[in-house]
Amino acid sequence: MNSHHIQVTVCTKTFANNILQIRQRVSPSQVCVVVKANAYGHGLTKLATTAVEAGANYLGICTNPEAKVIRDLGLQVKLLRLRMALPEELEESIDDLNIEEQIGTMESAVYLSQAGIKRGISIPVHLNIDLGMGRSGFFPNQIEQIEQVCTLPGIKIVGIMTHFPAADGQELNLTKQRLEKFEHLCELLANSLPEDILVHTHNSAATVRLTSKCNHLVRVGAACYGVRTSQAFANPAELKPVMSIKTRIAQVRQVPAGNTIGYDSLFTTKRDSLIASLPVGFGEGYPRSLFNKGIVLIHGHRCPVVGRVSLNITTVDVTDVPEEVKWGEEAVLVGCQAKEEITFEELADRFGSVHTEINLMAGFMNEISYI
Repeated sequence: MNSHHIQVTVCTKTFANNILQIRQRVSPSQVCVVVKANAYGHGLTKLATTAVEAGANYLGICTNPEAKVIRDLGLQVKLLRLRMALPEELEESIDDLNIEEQIGTMESAVYLSQAGIKRGISIPVHLNIDLGMGRSGFFPNQIEQIEQVCTLPGIKIVGIMTHFPAADGQELNLTKQRLEKFEHLCELLANSLPEDILVHTHNSAATVRLTSKCNHLVRVGAACYGVRTSQAFANPAELKPVMSIKTRIAQVRQVPAGNTIGYDSLFTTKRDSLIASLPVGFGEGYPRSLFNKGIVLIHGHRCPVVGRVSLNITTVDVTDVPEEVKWGEEAVLVGCQAKEEITFEELADRFGSVHTEINLMAGFMNEISYI
């Protein structure tokens, strides 16, 4: 049965073209397309296949269930886990899922070494270096430990990586300094690392902004989906948004001046107003915190969200729309209408978050249509 009240649409052609544009931009570097968290809410099953068809060298995942979905699709693409694994995850994945793991402590390195020895194999791993992200990894001054890891049996060092915490910031000097520090560390470790090791540092922001400094591989999430993680920079024009969210007007009412709207009476009409009610709310993934902050496109005009966003209803002031606003007409939450556009980044900035939150919630709570 159709969901008449909301349409979450993902364009696989746009996703594939974004990957192609990124591949051309960073060539000859390889591309790891990040599809963790259900492909950022866009749907893992569909987009994993699209990414491989578009030439992804790696897919970036976090969990074993994500890896299993990909393997069950028959995709033999290389998988890179983008976080530290739990012991139970490793016991399951080593035998069945063929995931390249990252290690950032001696403890995890020894665990994987023993697991590889036990199975008579060499488990592929990537050395993770912490240059300010603070979540995981060896520190640059732990050279002796890193060198010791490189001698352990049962594992095969296939990559060395770091993750920039501020590549999407206003200025890039600190990121450039961290890159230089990482490259210096690789030089110090040259005698311990394999000659064919895969060096990778760049996330989406770094890939877009520091293209000339890409290493052997880039790990690209946001850019593949046509979004960016901050307003401090612009994506290339050829990278287009993949997802749009639209609804329809469930009711239009004349509301006299002085009336309150929504839970907690957080909005009071200052004039006789025309208020449209939309049949979506935070139950459909439209953030509750967009009350009195959100913008919706109706007839190609930017109309403000007024009052608290409810579980399944959002109210919008359409008083200033010059054309007659009618029951059942389209309202765009994210996407284009006429000459106007609302982006995930704009909405995220309005309530102090990132685009991924809206992508994930919209994809999780609604059926996605693919075109």
